[in-house]
Amino acid sequence: MERADWSRIAHEGMAIMNPLSSAKLDEAIEVLELERGARVVDLGCGKGELLRRLVERYAATAIGVDTSPELLAEARRHGIETVEGDATAYDGDGFDLAASVGGPVSLGKLASLVRSGGFVLYGDGYWRRDPDAAYLAALGATREELSDYAGTIAAGEELGLVPLHAVVASVDDFDRYEWAWSRNGERYAAAHPDEPGVDQFLAWIRNGRRRYVELGGRETLGFGLFLFRA
Repeated sequence: MERADWSRIAHEGMAIMNPLSSAKLDEAIEVLELERGARVVDLGCGKGELLRRLVERYAATAIGVDTSPELLAEARRHGIETVEGDATAYDGDGFDLAASVGGPVSLGKLASLVRSGGFVLYGDGYWRRDPDAAYLAALGATREELSDYAGTIAAGEELGLVPLHAVVASVDDFDRYEWAWSRNGERYAAAHPDEPGVDQFLAWIRNGRRRYVELGGRETLGFGLFLFRA
């Protein structure tokens, strides 16, 4: 087992690889009101669920970029063109929509890929409350790596983007996601006790559960999907 496999294994059976509910993802897609045949790209597309829905709703021409060949294989089953590689290094322009939902790229990167009047769909964590030192240590992050809800929207405005809509994962959404993620990890580790690297994987899963349950993650970390027009 390699470190690169951990997230894929933890998200087994989960079409949406983040805490957003299916209904909230669909809400953001409806608000978009793209023209049919719009050109869209998703950086860090995972299994391609966002792109699948955009193709279904708008007959979009879709490109998904990710580092995982296994996840991209799932995206291709939905008829999505895929690019295997570093999403932060993807080069292109003139898209009608550039998206990244929990991916590694910045708002600025997304803005650089869209035409004037195009859309940016940006999903990321945000602080519901100021994180304490123990939580940050368990997360392996700093306070400055995320903003709060208002700060995330302001970051888009500073780039000249116009905020149009936002949806956020509720605590119930997070509960379903975190427990499914944890359950997948425990199930895999129990079924593969002798696999090299499984002990490190299980420690990662249990640290995530401790972070969420014991260290205040349930009250501290939010996740939002923010829609902007360029």
